[in-house]
Amino acid sequence: MGKFQGSIFDFLNHDGDSEAVLLIDEDKQISEVIADQDYTPGKQVLVSYGKYPNSTLILDFGFTLSYNNCDQIQMISPQHDPLRNLKLELVHKHSAPLVTDSISIDPFQNSFIIKEVRSSRGKGKGIPQSLRAFARILCTDTFEELKDLELEAVQTDGRLARRPLKNISREIQSHQLLLSLITHLIQDYDASIKSLKLLRSHCTGGNFALRRQMALDLLSGELRILRSASAWLDNYCSSLSNETAASEMGIHVNLLVPRGSI
Repeated sequence: MGKFQGSIFDFLNHDGDSEAVLLIDEDKQISEVIADQDYTPGKQVLVSYGKYPNSTLILDFGFTLSYNNCDQIQMISPQHDPLRNLKLELVHKHSAPLVTDSISIDPFQNSFIIKEVRSSRGKGKGIPQSLRAFARILCTDTFEELKDLELEAVQTDGRLARRPLKNISREIQSHQLLLSLITHLIQDYDASIKSLKLLRSHCTGGNFALRRQMALDLLSGELRILRSASAWLDNYCSSLSNETAASEMGIHVNLLVPRGSI
């Protein structure tokens, strides 16, 4: 534990994984840092400014991390859909605060925040349930399908399209829609990163190099998020397709083999 006079805390650098605690006594004008590890003389003391993605660090603090565990990316819902207004009306009607997710639907911009999905074969934590629900709603083609989703919401916990669709083909289609949107974003990010790297040989100067590196850190972190979501969605769609094919094959076999012949 160390005591510092004035605002010397402002000179401590950021470590997103640090669990050091800062205590401030404004009356005595003393700040205390309770360290999360033993420090030898000369070793830099690091604190956490908060669980911020690079997009926040670069705007509020003027730096980025080469690898930031808190990176995330925002997705905006598509604008072109003949049933868009009706779908948004239903989403707003049935939206509710989430307990297990770290993010919920924005009722004005219909934007969603994706975080890194740690395993492509896990439960997809990192992709908000609200985003997957919205994809299911977007894939509905008729008023009747929307009313069926609303009826299911009323009969369960009141939240719209939070359960996998009973129509497996439509469930796959909804997640393939997300996969397609994310794939396009990945291509855009790849192109931007390549363009930034090409600037290395054409521009010089310390300020430019620093800004270019921060931009690369920001884009690379968000690209990592997109690729993790893409891998999970691809695996989810493939698993559903394989289960459907296996189920159909089983039915086909049962129809061909006479009862009692095995």
